[in-house]
Amino acid sequence: MEYDEMPYQEARKMAVRVLEDGYGDAVILQDEHGYWALYYFYWAQTPPPQAQPHWMEGPVAEASALRTPYEMKKFLEENGEFDFVNDVD
Repeated sequence: MEYDEMPYQEARKMAVRVLEDGYGDAVILQDEHGYWALYYFYWAQTPPPQAQPHWMEGPVAEASALRTPYEMKKFLEENGEFDFVNDVD
């Protein structure tokens, strides 16, 4: 399965790290190419288990080079990308 189609629950099981803030979750994965971040923008709520990522970043050599959900959301908005607003309630 490609990372850009990976459900949240499956990504969490494979994660080497998860960054959570009030904008969403960045699930950090590692493979032979480097580190990847899968971004799930559900604000402070936990994404549904079957949710697919809204955005993906990588590969990068160091996990520290990946953006937090807030930083990625700001980057996307500054570059004219759609504002992801999801609510699981």
